[in-house]
Amino acid sequence: METPAVIGLRAHTGWAAAVAVAGEREAPRVVERRRIELAGAGLNRFVFHHAAELSAADAERWIERARLAAERHATDQMAALVAAIRSLGQRAIAAVVPAAAPLPPLGAIVGAHAKIHAAEGVFWREVTAAACIGVGLEVRRVGERAARDLLAALLPDGRPSLEARLRGLGAALGPPWAEDQKLATVLAWTRLSHEAAALSVSSE
Repeated sequence: METPAVIGLRAHTGWAAAVAVAGEREAPRVVERRRIELAGAGLNRFVFHHAAELSAADAERWIERARLAAERHATDQMAALVAAIRSLGQRAIAAVVPAAAPLPPLGAIVGAHAKIHAAEGVFWREVTAAACIGVGLEVRRVGERAARDLLAALLPDGRPSLEARLRGLGAALGPPWAEDQKLATVLAWTRLSHEAAALSVSSE
């Protein structure tokens, strides 16, 4: 019988760190981790940087084409990840992606370098979420800064227990186990905790 797994993803410009976890709230295990390529070959991953060099009309068209191309490629990548998880006897049921603030109008973005960088981040988070939806996963959004606090509140021993568990997972898995993988794990773990609680209630 397949057991449920949750995928956490931390997106960057053109790629995302993905970690799938399964098991109990108190003792989750990492069942898969990998780098997901979001952009695909031939796509300029710096979407808004490129848009800033175009006319307003061309910029709008470019962003839409880039979004569609990225979503197609990212969906294929996520489908491969879901299949790999299934081959390990798990069933991916959900994904957790960092929350993203709404983008301001394009004219306001391309006029400020800091906003261009922020827009790139939002763009790739939204591509990641769309790809997860495209393969049939429930998508939950959690703020990166809030994720650890949210999860710590669900654990009996709070934040120290969370950090100790993350260190233990990293020691068992080996590299890569940097902040990307830790945060992706935390994101997935927040949803897995709710799944474990639901299973516990339904079995009573």
